[in-house]
Amino acid sequence: MEQKKKQKTLMIAVLVTVVATFLVLYFGFINKKTEVSIDNTLQPEAEQYNSAATGLEEKLKNVDLNTDFLINKILSVLKTNGDMPVKKGVTGRLNPFAQ
Repeated sequence: MEQKKKQKTLMIAVLVTVVATFLVLYFGFINKKTEVSIDNTLQPEAEQYNSAATGLEEKLKNVDLNTDFLINKILSVLKTNGDMPVKKGVTGRLNPFAQ
């Protein structure tokens, strides 16, 4: 008798949870009838994008990369350690859970 009472209580709780979830989803997401208006005053014009891009392009054209620091005697002393390119080999240990 007590088992049936527990099952009945559990079924009521599940039913209430399902109905509540459905209502939240329906009124929260599915049944939205609000219209979104786009305010053009907040969006930048295409002309502003073009002028910004042109200014950035001009700055990038005038960049002078000085790579003379790579021709330093200290850097020429550096040697590669090991084989180049690195070859993939066996690493780590065996999987203890593998059969």
